[in-house]
Amino acid sequence: MDAQAFLHTAGALVGCVLALAPALLPSVRPARRWPHVVMALGMAAGHLGGLFLSVAVLVLLTAGWLCGSSSRRAETGHHIQDFVVVPMLLVLTAFSRPPLDGASSGHPHGGGSLATVALVIGLGWTCARLIRVLPEPSADRRVLSQDVCSAGMAASMAFMAALAL
Repeated sequence: MDAQAFLHTAGALVGCVLALAPALLPSVRPARRWPHVVMALGMAAGHLGGLFLSVAVLVLLTAGWLCGSSSRRAETGHHIQDFVVVPMLLVLTAFSRPPLDGASSGHPHGGGSLATVALVIGLGWTCARLIRVLPEPSADRRVLSQDVCSAGMAASMAFMAALAL
């Protein structure tokens, strides 16, 4: 495995761990755990490429739709943006160019204009989430940890988009 493929795999692993981390906290209610598990599994499957990418995108978009339902919006509605942006970035980088020979994942490592668009979106998403993390005097720690998790996932997706260039 070359260095670029190793970095891509490490970035995907970090993103999946960051997505799953809030679900592993003992203080999190079961109703709040499923979006994190779905995000981690969707990100992992999406990085395998091929049919896994198609299934991952469908599952992530469905989870976003479920988070947006009126009965779940108060509990999990903060995940809607994440469930839209991650599949978009997975698709943009997957269709930017064919994978290089020997690439261990389904993602390309050859660049292209779609990888550049994915990088810009990933950086914008990271900055937007980091701005929300800035401390406020009356900040809710629960919301803060959700934004830190999202900012970490966004940063890992931007990192992987940069590797695709």
